[in-house]
Amino acid sequence: MIAIGLETQVEQALGRAAVYRVLAGAFVHPTPARLDALALAAATAAAAATGRLRDKLARLAIAAGAADAAVLGDEHVFLFGRQVRCSPYESAYSGLSPFGDKSARLADVAGFYAAFGLAPAAAQPDMEDHVGAELEFMSALALKEAWALAEGEAGALEVTRAAAMKFLTDHLGRWAAAFAAAVEAATPVAFYTAAASLLAAWVDAEIAALGATPSRVPGPDAVAADDGEPFSCPMAEDAPAE
Repeated sequence: MIAIGLETQVEQALGRAAVYRVLAGAFVHPTPARLDALALAAATAAAAATGRLRDKLARLAIAAGAADAAVLGDEHVFLFGRQVRCSPYESAYSGLSPFGDKSARLADVAGFYAAFGLAPAAAQPDMEDHVGAELEFMSALALKEAWALAEGEAGALEVTRAAAMKFLTDHLGRWAAAFAAAVEAATPVAFYTAAASLLAAWVDAEIAALGATPSRVPGPDAVAADDGEPFSCPMAEDAPAE
């Protein structure tokens, strides 16, 4: 039987996986079925969350439930389509990248996925550095962390947490805030502003919780907190696994 402290850590890892999955779903092309699923997933995650995280998840759940898929689809094309007002691809954000070029950056992202037996779907082979793919990868790592905790696999837990920290440092943590700020600056649509606000706050909290040290790429005006309360990730209170 899992001890109480360990059970809490497993629940927290599963909760983190759920938030990453919600965010991943927010930046793919919307359909009625996807919006319904997203509204339910965000509401479920909000019910298990506290503080600003709960509020941001609830805001996204409400926006997803109220959105018209056709209207939102047009906005998705406007933001992320051919004109690329807010590129959802990491390779579009050169800035302070530690990698020399786009191909090296993509290869490193793909290497993370391959190390854990993952890859973009065959129908979308060029999605390695899409924000949705990177968020899905972080969700998968959180699920693997939950499994390692539950099974007492200390080695797997160490590898998984190290990979999450490294991926935030070298990839998602570098550009998520710039992408989120670009989205918030480009659209008044409640669904996308809610998704962007949650993304920026969540990734910042994960960076702090996991001890990642990303070099941030410059973007529009810095994203400011919408209130004076600190935003904390559940991982911040986890005790190291024995």
